[in-house]
Amino acid sequence: MTRRARQLRRCEALSRRAVGILIGVIMAVCLPVVIVTSRTMEPDLFDLVPKVERIDGYLLLAWPDLERARSALKVGGISSGTMVRALGYMMESDRRIPDGGEVGRFLLLPDAGTASHPAHRFGDQMIDVHLAVGSTVRFSARRLVWVWGRLCGLPGNPAGDRPLYFLENASAVPAGRTDIAEYFR
Repeated sequence: MTRRARQLRRCEALSRRAVGILIGVIMAVCLPVVIVTSRTMEPDLFDLVPKVERIDGYLLLAWPDLERARSALKVGGISSGTMVRALGYMMESDRRIPDGGEVGRFLLLPDAGTASHPAHRFGDQMIDVHLAVGSTVRFSARRLVWVWGRLCGLPGNPAGDRPLYFLENASAVPAGRTDIAEYFR
């Protein structure tokens, strides 16, 4: 075997070793990110369609119906004052709310986001939930909840960071992932 052939073999062996080390480093860095992201991922409710129109006299909310650009051209969209029941994720608004604290008001969003990517906050995809006077719930960020009450619209920018809807005199209870499959497709 010539000197050149030995050098070539040695170079190939070092290249294979370097590739193995590189793959190991990439796995060590990326795998924890994938695990954390997947463990904190909740289903996005935005594109779901209700299986039934009403529950206990309340219109079951389909999140796309709140889009201002879409509903501007839609006849029969949700009007202000409609009694609705909505499934969404409990989030804090512009003020910090500690988990476990009792609150009478919180934001409801169709997407919980993840540990590495916060939920999208568009004005026409946020509901400021105002519980009935004297009522409170235990706050838990990104918890799936049912809320119901009178939906009221506000003027503003649909792409802005302020909610364009609020639910007045509302009630709220924790929900489970099974509720998604039971009431939506």
